[in-house]
Amino acid sequence: MIRIGHNPNTNMLPMFYFLPKEHPLLKSVTAEPTGHNAMLAQGLIDMAPISAFSYGEHWKEYLVLPNLSVSTKGRVGSILLFSKVPLENLNGLTVALTDMSATSVNLTKILLHGFYKVFPNYITTPSNLTDMFAQADAALLIADSAIQAAQEHPDCLIYDLGAEWLKQTGHSMTYSVWAFPKKLLLKQADEIKGVYQLLLEAKSKALNHMEDIVNACQGMLGGTGDFWEDYFTQFHYDLDPMLRSGLQKYLDLCYEQNLLPSRPHIEVWAEG
Repeated sequence: MIRIGHNPNTNMLPMFYFLPKEHPLLKSVTAEPTGHNAMLAQGLIDMAPISAFSYGEHWKEYLVLPNLSVSTKGRVGSILLFSKVPLENLNGLTVALTDMSATSVNLTKILLHGFYKVFPNYITTPSNLTDMFAQADAALLIADSAIQAAQEHPDCLIYDLGAEWLKQTGHSMTYSVWAFPKKLLLKQADEIKGVYQLLLEAKSKALNHMEDIVNACQGMLGGTGDFWEDYFTQFHYDLDPMLRSGLQKYLDLCYEQNLLPSRPHIEVWAEG
């Protein structure tokens, strides 16, 4: 049996909606991305859609599953920096960072430090925009919390970090990759292959039945069918050369800005 991380947010539904709830190869453990990052590193789960940044922290120990990621080329719609002032005016001010993400937190730092040349003070808080704005001048939210906050605060200055990344680098952005420890291959190679096939089948079925995904999202967060259809048009759930190039660019900048101790190389598991 492979213990896998289950991410409950809407942007991950195409990965999980059609994955068997009960299967002899699978045991699902639900958490937010930072929870899966820690659990995989601690050996509490075997495989998960972890933050791209967490892969960068553990690239020497992990392998990435091919053809699976959560990526965009441009806007993402659910990784949003809400601000009281334009980004170029944040120098010396306070930015509240969500405690749910590693990739987006460090993406924020790359964009602000490397491209806007501003160096705010950072605090990490739970994902509640009202509480964050009580303590800070800007706030980073991700996933469903970001979608809800954007709906509730449409007059706020809102920066889509996927769009900002594309504008500044010209690259796609990969937020999450499926990874597992290399040492797992020594004992459970056949089970890894079996789970990988289940993941690919679930993703393929979802992408061919997006009406089911849209309906599920409406049930979770409300919104119109048109909103959710538009939301999912920007996502890529594979890991083709374009997406790998964008991922490498992100990891390189993390290293160059001293956010990672070594320059990661992406090592993709060769099935079989």
